[in-house]
Amino acid sequence: KAVFYCNSRCQRASWPEHRKVCTFDLERKLEQKRGRDEGNERSIAIFELCGKLGCLYEQHDLFKDAEEMYLEALGIAVALQGEWSENVAILSANLGNIYVQQERMDDALRMYKRALRVCRRVHGDESGQVALNLCNVGICLRRKGDERAMAKYEEA
Repeated sequence: KAVFYCNSRCQRASWPEHRKVCTFDLERKLEQKRGRDEGNERSIAIFELCGKLGCLYEQHDLFKDAEEMYLEALGIAVALQGEWSENVAILSANLGNIYVQQERMDDALRMYKRALRVCRRVHGDESGQVALNLCNVGICLRRKGDERAMAKYEEA
């Protein structure tokens, strides 16, 4: 039986511990799920796998791969749960984080504003998630040289 590893740490780790963060294993599972029949259970499984892979790719600075996974998960979340779900807010903020790492401030600002709108609707204006997303918007505006940044920090 052939054994594949996602990296050298994977080779040294104990499988039960490493399995949760093994990109090779998760990619294999994702391809298996994509090959099956349509249905909500399949879509939910793909959503979860894409979210996990997106996080792992982001941790390994594989931003293009992370973006691809987050965008797929976001599309599934909108299709299954609608625009105003917490998962849409989380994935939008994750995409914003990736765009900041890539110095794509316009894209980051767009995603952070989306996350902010969804958080306000889902959690209300007094939520910690709203404050976090206001800070993210402020950081983007500041990095772009926009004077409105300080107002966002104060609002947060």
